[in-house]
Amino acid sequence: MPQDLITLKKIATRLSETIKGAKVNKVLQPDAFEIDLVLYQKSAFRLIINTHAKFARVSVSHAEKKNPEVAPNFCMLLRKHLTGAEITSVDIVNDDRVICISFDNLNDFKESVSLRLYAEIMGKYSNLFLVKDGKILGMLRTLPQGLDGKRVTLVGAQYKFPDKSDKISIFDEGAKAVFTSISSDFSAKLLTSNFYDFAPVTATEIERLILDASPCGYDGEKAYKTALSFANLECDPVVIDDGIKADFYFTNYLSVFGERTKFSDILTAMESVYERAEKSMETANTIRSLNSYINAYKNKLLKKVSLLSDRISASQNLEDYKLYGELITSQCYLIKKGQTEAVLTNYTSEGETLVKISLDENLTPQQNAQKYFKAYRKKKNTLSNSQAQLAEINGELEYLSTIEYSISQANSNSDYEEIKQELIMLGLVKEQKGRNKNKKDKPLGFIEYEIDGFPLLVGKNNLQNDKLLSLADRSDIWFHVKNYHSSHLILKAGGKTIPSNVLKACAEICAHYSQAKGGVKVEVDYTLRKFVKKQGGNRLGGVYYTDQQTIVVTPDKHEELKKD
Repeated sequence: MPQDLITLKKIATRLSETIKGAKVNKVLQPDAFEIDLVLYQKSAFRLIINTHAKFARVSVSHAEKKNPEVAPNFCMLLRKHLTGAEITSVDIVNDDRVICISFDNLNDFKESVSLRLYAEIMGKYSNLFLVKDGKILGMLRTLPQGLDGKRVTLVGAQYKFPDKSDKISIFDEGAKAVFTSISSDFSAKLLTSNFYDFAPVTATEIERLILDASPCGYDGEKAYKTALSFANLECDPVVIDDGIKADFYFTNYLSVFGERTKFSDILTAMESVYERAEKSMETANTIRSLNSYINAYKNKLLKKVSLLSDRISASQNLEDYKLYGELITSQCYLIKKGQTEAVLTNYTSEGETLVKISLDENLTPQQNAQKYFKAYRKKKNTLSNSQAQLAEINGELEYLSTIEYSISQANSNSDYEEIKQELIMLGLVKEQKGRNKNKKDKPLGFIEYEIDGFPLLVGKNNLQNDKLLSLADRSDIWFHVKNYHSSHLILKAGGKTIPSNVLKACAEICAHYSQAKGGVKVEVDYTLRKFVKKQGGNRLGGVYYTDQQTIVVTPDKHEELKKD
């Protein structure tokens, strides 16, 4: 994000026009990096002050965010000092990337008090300080030596601005001399190495303007005027999306390629970009968190699989133990107590081969036979139990893969919340105490279609698939892709005969919402709801079905049939 000094100055100007005179109604802290001041000036809105390295900014928004049940200490401090305060000014201070928001408020004795919030928008060193009479009352991100390690930022210490670099500003008197001293090998890098006003992307844009303005060769004086003119441009904000990410600019940067969207307000442009980026990161974190729960359990199951596989391998020779017991029993007259081994004839094999059998010299022949029979029974039980456990674990792993598929298909917070609820039901995630207290269950967000008057419901995860089945009538039609993970679909038949074109469209939609969506010929099973039975246990969405018919289709989302 090009939050360089010239951009921040324009943001501060617009903030002053927007929030000056507004009063603080509430102070909220959605996360460790952000403070939201709920302001009122004819209507309510939020002043967002974010110090995250990727999202650092001071902006205005109307979007609400979730807040922790217990407010952090700095948030409580701000509530104490700023609730009811009036914003008197917004300025860039120290000619640096520091936005100062000044407040007037009344203390407990009804005396007028002036306070300041210093928002330092400096990438990973971004921070927010509450200052009174030049002294620090508190800060959002705490480190005794400051995030940059160059100044004391303890509570009670004098607030000092961050150290400035040796670079100069484009508005300084010496700026022109820098341009005139540059040789013909002018580049954006020379701008960023000499001036602190410009982010690399801004320097690249100025380089483009200077080169376009000097077709006959570099002219230092003309280059200076071009750069200064650009820095003094009025705001004409634009968001440029290159297909990978979107970014906002105070004017149209022609050196940046992508789809452009014009905005009338730089604050709106900025917030549209950050809200999208924050949502993207939140989604990525949610997916990572859900997958971590699943992977932890999966790794636990895979360790059991390895152990059971070893037990099964060790039990593969159990028939030998049974044979040894039988041979000792039938030929015990050839064995005497004290022998450590015996060579006996195996009458069960073709050609009557000889078998060497190890013996316990302290046991009689009959006792040695019983020892082998006991070992046989133990290995047989171990094999049977291990195979049953292995089948159960493989079923669990298959079930986990359905949840992983649901995560890959989810596209909203409610989808992820439902998947998390399923993990809570499985015991993989602990439910937060009081989380659902006094809250009604939210309706599940099925995908809804209407095909020639027939409603079609699509489940997006196991929780929805399970609920979908319980809501369906016996005469409704159930769809599922054969041999692949897929959504469950219910076509509400209403006792009517379903036309073949409707069945085909349903099957195409089912194929789209499946692991086979990239295929051309996908087999989709469908049957009446009365022939679909839920599997036992705590695995949601698991079913077995009979009396099905199969139709081969090409996946098609049929967006035109989807209900709003």
